[in-house]
Amino acid sequence: MHPRVSVSQLCSQKWSLDQDLAFYAAENITSAGFYMAKLGGDLEGGIRKIRAAGLRVSSVPMKPAPLLDGDTGSVLDKLRPVIDTAAALNGPCYFTSGRPPSALSTDEAYDALVPRLAPAVAYARSRAVRLCIEHNNAATRENGFIHSLADAVDLAKDTGVDICVELQNCWIERNLPRLFKQNVDRFAVVQVSDYRIGETTRFNRRVPGDGDIPLERLFGMLLEAGYTGLFELETLGTGIEEEGYPDTIRRGVAWVSEVLERLGA
Repeated sequence: MHPRVSVSQLCSQKWSLDQDLAFYAAENITSAGFYMAKLGGDLEGGIRKIRAAGLRVSSVPMKPAPLLDGDTGSVLDKLRPVIDTAAALNGPCYFTSGRPPSALSTDEAYDALVPRLAPAVAYARSRAVRLCIEHNNAATRENGFIHSLADAVDLAKDTGVDICVELQNCWIERNLPRLFKQNVDRFAVVQVSDYRIGETTRFNRRVPGDGDIPLERLFGMLLEAGYTGLFELETLGTGIEEEGYPDTIRRGVAWVSEVLERLGA
């Protein structure tokens, strides 16, 4: 396993935290992304288990939630638990922009979100946590309205958040080499999966190398831009469930590791 490869718990969506940790130990996986939902009601206990495992934490995502249904303080209230968890685990955390009220255009929703994020950004900085926006797939509009990397970059510039780069959601964008090069310092983690053209994009992420995304070229662009962080495997969907988590994770880790080695990362 390449030292810059990480595994998101989403790759084993139906496993418990204990199952994930046992698998990581057996497979010598040293970095992982941890979902708040998997920590369940025993948040402190989960944090202790992760710390005891000695894993590097690549990300702590917040469960998608509407951020525009309250005042500025309510956004901090919603983000505080994931920021605190990330602080305890010494890793970055990320959120999606949340479902906008149906009456708002995307521009209006964006303009409403920017000032509401200020207290959360300040709080994250006070806890030495990188708070990131993830640009979510347009097919999951219920989870957010920031869909492109370009829009995530704008939000980062306007608010001071960092960025979780989701290659699944930006590989079709124009000007990626420029976007990567000009904003690489804002990239806290890069998430990796594949996609077969013609399939649904909704919650359907293939093992790297099994689809049509030019991942090796994208890795090369990121490395050339100066990205020095982790590449986090994040797969899910019917194909993953059918093949099984152990094999899909092993294949994904091996493929990403081989490409990074070949590129000299």
